[in-house]
Amino acid sequence: MNFQSLTFHSIGIARSIIIPVLVSQSKEICKEFNIETKEADVMALIDTGATNSSISDKLANSIGMKAVDQCKVAAAGGIHTANVFLIDISLKNMINFNNIRSAGFFGNDAFDIIIGMDILTQGDLAITNHDRQTVLSFRIPPDNKHIDFTI
Repeated sequence: MNFQSLTFHSIGIARSIIIPVLVSQSKEICKEFNIETKEADVMALIDTGATNSSISDKLANSIGMKAVDQCKVAAAGGIHTANVFLIDISLKNMINFNNIRSAGFFGNDAFDIIIGMDILTQGDLAITNHDRQTVLSFRIPPDNKHIDFTI
């Protein structure tokens, strides 16, 4: 079985995992509406607590993304209405996810993308902390067996 994988090493124990990604508006949307595709190299937060992936409004505006819808988002600050974008994300320019439905969020300086469970459940994700160093490993498609640390 062919698979793609990537590994990220942190310096010390990570309290959050932020990785580099390449992002753009969905190439299908750009082609359909004759919009120029603009890509951006940005940082993404790996968030297993997020049901869906998200993009910062600041990034979406800076590369001229067009919203395809709006939705209600329940977040730490309460419920609000957010623009929805269809985006393409490339992890380390190797693992590509296309047409990801992503709600906008008010960004911060640490990351512009949140990678949620809609992407993470398409593969296998492991986070280990041997020798006081956090290592994240991700592969797609999932392996044909589960990792079980109890055996």
